[in-house]
Amino acid sequence: MTHPFASEHYQKLAQDARALVRQWVTESQSIKPTYAAKQLAGVLKDPKGLPFTVGFVDGVIRPEDDNVSGRNLSRISGLAPSFLPWYMKSAVGFGGKLAGKVSWPTVPVARRVLREMVGHLIVDASEEKLGDAIAELTKSGNRLNVNLLGEAVLGDNEAEHRLSETKRLLARDDVDYVSIKVSAVSGPHQHWAFDEVVEEAVRRLTPLYELAASSSPKKFINLDMEEYKDLDMTIEVFTKILDQPHLKDLEAGIVLQAYLPDTLAAMQRLQAWAAERVANGGSSIKVRLVKGANLSMEIVEGVMHGWPVTTWDTKQAADTNYKRILDYALRPEHAKNIRLGVAGHNLFDVAFALLLAEDRGVKDRVEFEMLIGMAEQQAEIIRRRVGHLLLYVPVVNPKEFDVAIAYLIRRLEENASSENFMSGIFDLATDEEIFKREEDRFMRSLNSVTDEVPEGKRHQNRQTENADNVFVPAGRFENTPDTDPSLSGNREWGRAILERSKTTQIGIATLKETS
Repeated sequence: MTHPFASEHYQKLAQDARALVRQWVTESQSIKPTYAAKQLAGVLKDPKGLPFTVGFVDGVIRPEDDNVSGRNLSRISGLAPSFLPWYMKSAVGFGGKLAGKVSWPTVPVARRVLREMVGHLIVDASEEKLGDAIAELTKSGNRLNVNLLGEAVLGDNEAEHRLSETKRLLARDDVDYVSIKVSAVSGPHQHWAFDEVVEEAVRRLTPLYELAASSSPKKFINLDMEEYKDLDMTIEVFTKILDQPHLKDLEAGIVLQAYLPDTLAAMQRLQAWAAERVANGGSSIKVRLVKGANLSMEIVEGVMHGWPVTTWDTKQAADTNYKRILDYALRPEHAKNIRLGVAGHNLFDVAFALLLAEDRGVKDRVEFEMLIGMAEQQAEIIRRRVGHLLLYVPVVNPKEFDVAIAYLIRRLEENASSENFMSGIFDLATDEEIFKREEDRFMRSLNSVTDEVPEGKRHQNRQTENADNVFVPAGRFENTPDTDPSLSGNREWGRAILERSKTTQIGIATLKETS
């Protein structure tokens, strides 16, 4: 097992990356922080910031009963963190005092405060405001990846609505790049019906891709990744759409998440497919590489069903895997088939990816991507170095602002964790201890990279189960793990049972034997 980055050459590259980060954080101090940036820094740095925000959302925003919201606001109003400006503290305090007597003001107060705190992380999708927001975000040369947030897709009507609204966005002259998820067009789907769900998703999404292909210049569609259970399905939908002959010249993208051990194998699968596509005269594709954003759901899913949690056990292991995939993706023979989107705010990862791409002569096959409203000062410095950033822009209809809350809180929970780079980003220039902490984390993860292709965490296969490997409780009561339909072997096992059911005589034979 070799360590690709252990050589003197790559250790020097890592040293250069650390120096570049030092330069970036120093230069970022010359950029005056916006009001929104100060608010975000407050949420992440104040000990009460995240607990107050999460409690505020769960206890005040989400309840449908204003009386419940009022009582909860009354309980937390005294916990308003210090970073809130006086008028927002006053609004929370006033609402909290009034809540015990009159409930109606609580929700308006809560929404006003929440919008002030985190509203800069999303964009108003209404016709009268979206155009100005897009113009403001792109005036420095940045591009936008527009992602429509909305109510959970629970049926065909909502799926059609989400798809039509995404199509409306893509048809705008000032939008050339959108993201959409398979679940947005299929709703809650049964993974046992894998082939049928894939077929239906391809049918529904193809017109959107046709719109992108027929535009001049062509527009871009990014197929977002969700939980582990949708990994195979999303790749299958993506490749089947682009395998259609009339879409062979369309470049499109898909997301992979480095916190899954399975991701390098998935990248290699996409590389083999993309290489054949390019060899046959088709367009290359793009992969947006992220760390991962569904950790809580992955844990819940595993615990509920008795399955191993799909993600790496530690943050460092996920960071190492991110660099392992960078090493693979930024090789010239791979970059010609798959353009890479380096998505994230860890300045050390960004700097190393940039220098690695330049070192290998593939800088033109890399795009650097960040979320709007996050680390704006540092993002501007990086933009000046790389030419432009691709900003991930969640948009939402103002009437559906509440549905964006889950997205916002997930972003804040990730960033406030002490293991996350963003928790210290506002102090990198002034606190040497925090800079050293992040520098050491970067080097540990880099020096842990190997050339292995990690296996996934789940290996259940009902087709190969026998007396020697079947689940046995460890000396106490334990539920037998559910069958995991996200695994291809289990889906094949289920399909075989379904096929046998069409002709089996077992039930009839049993009835005859017992009658």
